Amino acid sequence: MSSKVLILAAHLDDFEFGMGGTVSKLCRSGHDVKLVVLCKGDRPGNEHVAQSRRDTCKLNCVEIGIRHSELHDYSDTYLDRVSQTELCNIVYNSVNEWKPSIVYTHNSDDIHMDHRIISNITRVACRMRDNNPVRTLYEYTIPGSTEWSQVSQSFNVYQDITDTASDKMEMLYRYTTECKTPPDPCSLKMIETRDQYHGSLCGCSRAEIFKLVYSR
Repeated sequence: MSSKVLILAAHLDDFEFGMGGTVSKLCRSGHDVKLVVLCKGDRPGNEHVAQSRRDTCKLNCVEIGIRHSELHDYSDTYLDRVSQTELCNIVYNSVNEWKPSIVYTHNSDDIHMDHRIISNITRVACRMRDNNPVRTLYEYTIPGSTEWSQVSQSFNVYQDITDTASDKMEMLYRYTTECKTPPDPCSLKMIETRDQYHGSLCGCSRAEIFKLVYSR
C-alpha cells in the first residue's frame, strides 16, 4: 500500500548519505515522496560548492523518482541563529499541506547542530494530536555525524537496501565536493562497508538503520 512520505534534511546531501537506499526503495514501491531541505549548501570555507550541491540534489531526486522537493536558502551551520519558530513553521506547514503518514528526520543526538535542530523541530511539528496526519516518525543516521557524537545509540529498525544500494552509491558519487577519502566515514568505501555491516545484523546484504520515534 502506497503512502505519502516526508523526508526532512538539514543539508542538500543528507538524505543520500543517511537513507539514500531506503528513499530509492520507497519511490520504487510507489510511495509519493517529498523532500524538504533547509540549508543551501554553502559549507563554511567552501561556499562556492553550494550550486553544485544543489544541482546534484535536484538530479538525484529526478533519478530516483522524488517528484516533490522544497529547497530552502538558510546557510549551513547557521540554523541555530534562525528563529526556531520560523523553522518549525516550515516543517509544520509541510506536514499540514503534504499530509504525510510517514516522516523521516535527523537523529536527535547527531554531533552536527543543524541535524539536531531539524530533529527537534520535526518532533514539535509531528506531535501526536488528533488532527496530525503523521502515523509513523523515524530518525535516520548520517555517517560520522551520528557516531562521532559519542552518545550511546539504539536503532531498532533495519531497512533492506540490497536492491537499491547501487542507486544510493550512484547518488553519492555525484557529490564530488562532499565525499571524502577512506578511512573517513563519509567516503564511498566506508559507506558501503557500513551498509554491509548493518545488513549483516539483520540477515541481508546491505541495510540502513533507523530509530522509530513513534508509530500509532
